[in-house]
Amino acid sequence: MLLTKISIKNFRGIDELAIPLERCTVLIGENNTGKTSVLEAVHTCLSRNLSRKVVPFGEYDYHLTNENPAPSSAPPIQIDFTFTESVEDEWPDAIVQGLDRAVQIRADNRQEVRFRIVAAYDAAIKDFTLEWSFLDLNDVELPTAKNPRIVAELQQLNPAFFLAAVRDAGQHFQSRSPFWGPFTKNPQIDDATRVELEEQIEAINQSVLDSHMPFNEVKTQVARTGGLVPLAAADLVSVEAIPARIFDMLSKTQVKLAAKSGAKLPITQHGAGTQSLSVLFLFEAFLNARLAEAYDPDSEPLLALEEPESHLHPSAVRSLWHVLSGIRGQKIIATHSGDLLSAVPLSSIRRLARKAGRVEVFQVQPGTLTADDERKIAYHVRAKRGNLLFAKSWLLVEGESEFWFLPEAARILDYDFELEGVCCVEFAQCGLAPLIKLARDLGIEWHVLADGDPAGQRYATTARSLCGATPEAQRLTVLAEKDIEHAMWAHGYSQIYITAAGNAPQQQSPNPKQCASGQPCQWVAPPAQPDPVAQTIKRAINATSKPHLAIAAVEAARQAGSPGLPAKIQTAITTAVNNARL
Repeated sequence: MLLTKISIKNFRGIDELAIPLERCTVLIGENNTGKTSVLEAVHTCLSRNLSRKVVPFGEYDYHLTNENPAPSSAPPIQIDFTFTESVEDEWPDAIVQGLDRAVQIRADNRQEVRFRIVAAYDAAIKDFTLEWSFLDLNDVELPTAKNPRIVAELQQLNPAFFLAAVRDAGQHFQSRSPFWGPFTKNPQIDDATRVELEEQIEAINQSVLDSHMPFNEVKTQVARTGGLVPLAAADLVSVEAIPARIFDMLSKTQVKLAAKSGAKLPITQHGAGTQSLSVLFLFEAFLNARLAEAYDPDSEPLLALEEPESHLHPSAVRSLWHVLSGIRGQKIIATHSGDLLSAVPLSSIRRLARKAGRVEVFQVQPGTLTADDERKIAYHVRAKRGNLLFAKSWLLVEGESEFWFLPEAARILDYDFELEGVCCVEFAQCGLAPLIKLARDLGIEWHVLADGDPAGQRYATTARSLCGATPEAQRLTVLAEKDIEHAMWAHGYSQIYITAAGNAPQQQSPNPKQCASGQPCQWVAPPAQPDPVAQTIKRAINATSKPHLAIAAVEAARQAGSPGLPAKIQTAITTAVNNARL
């Protein structure tokens, strides 16, 4: 069974949120936008015992505000789960029979189950209570499905597991761990083999003790206990250098990994990144080898995974998506890694963001992007390691001059693009329209800075066509000059380009066509006189580079007594920052 949607009301910092889910869904967003809350809501509701008297939520799980500062006055927590067939008749009869009357038939003949959990403070008993119900397709409670057995069946079919960002192998590789524990219990060894092995272990144990005499003093002194309290009369004290029973030995089993030096060390002695990965692979081993023993044969595990990239080198992170997507079952993943996100399909991303104080969810809608758009954007996202998808606001620019110039120019205006959540995004290689459409779907604010040349005017036309109801000034700034170099020249910084051009050779005009001997000459009009400013800027770029000139121009603008920044550039920077602050 696939969890296709989770709706949350009044849970921690979330007042209301609905997230469509896929087989593998990736949550992104700033800190405190609710990513971890979503993961823990899934795990809490689908893995804990649910009854009126056993409420799995803590007091700080309730949505507290200035108006409702106490949990007892907070509105009820409500969490809805929707499970839907991917195709008609996907669920086997065993699932349908187990869920009984909770199964509903949609208009497209696919089967669906809707499950709701509500936790609230009951003033009559002065305590918190919990109610659960199965719903019909209109979200009305089904009284005929009010059977705790159905809840237990649902949790068996959809066991939820949560791996937090801090994955300590010492906690997960112990006998009480839900993932490692099943491997160390119920030894699959026949009695005859077990007896033979235990006899061999006892012999080895005695050989160790006979070779290590200090234990004899321990046995002598500890045996004195029998003189004070009633204990066995004979063979009172024994020392086990190694566990004598198979079940005890299995419970103390250690997993070791060979270090780079070749030494085999317990996993807990390796670095945090290695431990984090080992726990992830332990979970996969549990799914492959032990899940069927603990749960229903038709179970579809659901893994809520927080920051799988934790402590890993970027090279390892970039390969991690292929590992995660291959793990059995459904995954809901929260990440802050642009390296990981660069490998994630756009359709799998859910961006959580605060708008007007409320958390909202955004995703790329079906049909927004063509296949060609997706290809171009996928290349762009990979090239930027996915970092641009974490931004609050995009300042869309044509090329590398703006990319280098604008973040530093923003500092002159006392803005830090990184802190403000503004990202300069070059659109020349990808095209402007696909990026704007992506930004709109993901709830990312955007502003275009276009050159004043013919190409820039065409980009401006595209931006205007995609503004919607938003005022043009919030979405578009067009330079009066042909590009940013010409804008800085016109604002009093010509000497930067003249100096950079230096002795760089000036482009020669082509000679008029020469007449071949004995052939009549054709008159050729002389070429148009080149623009001296454009020629100087071009020579400066050829002699240095666009990034070099961009940084030089910013440094000049930073100096006391400089003309400052052109008004259009200031407008673009300020608007992008204000967009990020919306």
